[in-house]
Amino acid sequence: MELITKSKRPGMNCSIDVFFEETKGFSAYINDRNTYKLMLVKSGHFVIEENGEYRVITAPAGILINEKADFKVISENGVVTRTLFFKPTFIREEFTFEAIASGEYDKLFSAVKDAGKKTASEKVYESIVGNCEIEDCFRDSIYQDYLLLSEFFGRDRDIVCYALTKQEYDMVNRLVMSARYDLVEQPDNLWILRVRYFIISVLFLATADFYINWRQYELYKDPLVAKVSSYFWDHLSEEITLESVLKKFSVNKNTLNNAFNNEMSMSCMAYLEDLRVNRAKKMLQLDDESVSEISRLCGYDDTGYFSKVFKKHTGLTPSDYRRQMKGLC
Repeated sequence: MELITKSKRPGMNCSIDVFFEETKGFSAYINDRNTYKLMLVKSGHFVIEENGEYRVITAPAGILINEKADFKVISENGVVTRTLFFKPTFIREEFTFEAIASGEYDKLFSAVKDAGKKTASEKVYESIVGNCEIEDCFRDSIYQDYLLLSEFFGRDRDIVCYALTKQEYDMVNRLVMSARYDLVEQPDNLWILRVRYFIISVLFLATADFYINWRQYELYKDPLVAKVSSYFWDHLSEEITLESVLKKFSVNKNTLNNAFNNEMSMSCMAYLEDLRVNRAKKMLQLDDESVSEISRLCGYDDTGYFSKVFKKHTGLTPSDYRRQMKGLC
């Protein structure tokens, strides 16, 4: 199937290289070799395999997938996705896959001295701070547009995953669903222009690392660790005991803890505690819920015990940590 949208407007006999699909699970076209994919994970969790390692993705999340990616799902539960398929030529007609692969626009990155193995984004940030040689690139709109696409090829991986807070998901989802509305309804002759604007807006957020989060960057070598971690993320607010984990995954204590110690340098339940504290830190920075509500959402019904655990990890009470983070902003 050609992933395009045809105009239904009178007098507009054309089509554009953009296609939208919402599905339970994943689109049948997710490994299409002729498009970039911008996927929003609305609900559920899943595990994907990348070069023999495993990544746990938990909603809400955003995923950028290039034309070379092999998106291989190992397991999934309750997943609903919204995906925009588009060719880079929709952003700018010069950006064919062949032109991008040739490196003819890499002046934007290669002008940075001693870049080493830094990511595309890191190279750009470094250039902003102290390398005037790149000034012409930033003045030229073609390089500005090229930078918008750099997350698809600039991190030396074919799949880039972002964990989103609820607020971040809502922001990106509004843009994606606005693009969907114009693609489906085509209310006037400006619908193509608006679709391009909505896609560019989402790409800008990704390039700016606006909604980047450490969680979706974790890779696991052991599939047992990946599956248990996925389960933890999906049930983080619930009571989880070692016994319940052993029963669910039909594994003994030594096997489970050895797997986690080899992979994460800590026991299974210590890793769960670490996940919960990190989730609490993120919520204390960005959300407005009370400490007691955050405690509950992170799996601690006893706020006093939550504060004790949080202070053990950070040296601060949750309230002090929130004040410190707000002060930095």
